[in-house]
Amino acid sequence: MELSALFTALSTEPEQMTRGVIRIFHFIGLSMGLGAATLLDLMIIRFFLGREMTQQTWEMFVFFSDLVGVGLKLLWVTGLGFLLFYWLNDPVKLENEKIWAKIVIVGILTLNGWFIHRTVLPFMYRQIGRTMLDGVPFRKKVLFVTTGMISFVSWYGPLIIANLPHLNFQVPMLQILIVYGVVLAAVLATAHLLLFGTQIAMAGRNRARRRSYL
Repeated sequence: MELSALFTALSTEPEQMTRGVIRIFHFIGLSMGLGAATLLDLMIIRFFLGREMTQQTWEMFVFFSDLVGVGLKLLWVTGLGFLLFYWLNDPVKLENEKIWAKIVIVGILTLNGWFIHRTVLPFMYRQIGRTMLDGVPFRKKVLFVTTGMISFVSWYGPLIIANLPHLNFQVPMLQILIVYGVVLAAVLATAHLLLFGTQIAMAGRNRARRRSYL
């Protein structure tokens, strides 16, 4: 009896049921992509500290990267589903510029993910048997740090924006994107400073070793 009442309630509110299904899969995509991307960033930081790249480790990188890709696909499908739903049932919500800011950030995230798949993963494969940064020029290190930080900020950005309801219909898309850009710039500057400091420290240790051999 209770089960039939549930089906009756769902069938009498198809719009709410449709929106709920889209929201669930949107949340799954965000959780999957965010979790996998965070683990990838932590693994990259770990290997930046000098651990050797192995075949098993590279396969883990590929696995988590694939999870990020699946999460991104779910975000795009459900995001477009939300747009279609609002267009058909509640077109006023399409005027909420927070939605469009999230789409722009997910677009940046998608381009960054494509670059990682095309550039970073093949590089990691070539480093199997060596440390990840063995023989890597400083410019490439900067590039890897940049892609990692873009991924980090751009995954957490939509999550934070989605949980700030007071932005709805109040804050223009441009202002949201400016804040996103400022946060991203600050994170990148901090990461690059740390990388530069690490590079100087490594150069100092290498010079000290060379002197000890003389």
